[in-house]
Amino acid sequence: MFRYTLLLLLSVFIFGCNSGGGKSSKKKRKKVFIKASYASNVKAIVSIETYDHYSRRLKSGYGFYISSDVVVTNLDLIKGCYKAKTAPMNTDDYTDIRGFVAYSFNYNLVLLKTQYKNLNHLKLKYSETKTDSVYSLFRKNKRLFIRKSALLPEIDQDTVSFFPVSNHEIKEGKPAFSLNHLPVGIFQNRKTDKEKQLCALPSKWIEELYRKAKKKPQSLYDLRTKTNKVYPSYKKIKGFRIVTDMGNIEIRLFNETPKYRDNFIKLVSDHFYDSLLVHRVIRNFLIQTGAADTKYAKKDDVVGWQGPGYTLPMNIRPDLFHWRGAIAASKLPEDRNPKNRSDGSQFYIVSGRHFTDEELDDLEKEKGIKFTPRQREVYKYTGGAPHLDGDYTVFGEVTKGMDVVDRIANVKTYAVDRPVKDIRVKTIQIIWK
Repeated sequence: MFRYTLLLLLSVFIFGCNSGGGKSSKKKRKKVFIKASYASNVKAIVSIETYDHYSRRLKSGYGFYISSDVVVTNLDLIKGCYKAKTAPMNTDDYTDIRGFVAYSFNYNLVLLKTQYKNLNHLKLKYSETKTDSVYSLFRKNKRLFIRKSALLPEIDQDTVSFFPVSNHEIKEGKPAFSLNHLPVGIFQNRKTDKEKQLCALPSKWIEELYRKAKKKPQSLYDLRTKTNKVYPSYKKIKGFRIVTDMGNIEIRLFNETPKYRDNFIKLVSDHFYDSLLVHRVIRNFLIQTGAADTKYAKKDDVVGWQGPGYTLPMNIRPDLFHWRGAIAASKLPEDRNPKNRSDGSQFYIVSGRHFTDEELDDLEKEKGIKFTPRQREVYKYTGGAPHLDGDYTVFGEVTKGMDVVDRIANVKTYAVDRPVKDIRVKTIQIIWK
């Protein structure tokens, strides 16, 4: 009996030594479990609204917090705006964005520094990397819903990879979650071999951009000049063809106003003018187009206030004046435009009329200017709009199609000088040398 008791005590002692976590024993790694749910994930998602420098709303979209004061969203939403605001998804509790801390054209991402701090941000280090199904969150009637989608085969484009998704009702800018509620990436429209398609950009690309983020935010307005797109050189361009409902107008731009020339090349290359209205027409004076808010404007909408989200500095040259066929940049009145800058996209074409010497003399006294002999000859025998000289930047002229300009300038209009029957710029084509 004593022998069995001794053996039992020894076995207990040996077991205690082996399992007691002494110096030679290895510590077990604790497995991290991330608790997430629909309710917790939605707290990271924000609505985003962007505005121009006149505080007019431009675009609306979504993003989500990836740290307490950094929101990620698609660069397409932010680029070109003057300022932006965020609010918890589907609320009106908006606060200003301080600026951006990183951006990438390849990833179509921008990281925004916010004033409001959100402790319910998504922890991308725990992202799901292998999944074939994802979901997106949305609210309706204050209730929370999900949209599920299958991930299609990955597309690798050398500098970035992404997964097309099957459910095209999902809104871009929102986070993609796996079915176990872990973040997968961000939804965005990306160009594939065939066309633009809704895709999920994996979180690894967001994390990579976040590692490059700067501490001090930069102005959102600075993003307007940043691009990775190579635009055509003006040296290869002979002119442009404005294709309208009433015929074609061919124009050329002046090299003496290079910022306006290059800006116009950029806008035409980006198809900015496609489907915009000729929204302002005044007989014997001018026709005007280029306002972004005219693309989907209804009959009684007040239009002509929205450009591309930026302005250009004035460039007045005495040798470039408002003769018949001149093209110039429009701008807002001084009370709404204290810096006296031109709109980034709106321009007008002068149809004009003839002026007498007496009328030109009166304009000289009124404006405190002196017309040159050449200007007087042009305004008397060719026509133009001399009362605009010195106030607007002339940057081009019509080379063919003034008869089309005249026909448009003579259409019937109503109170705000908008044509009764819509006239659209179908597109503007580049005429190559």
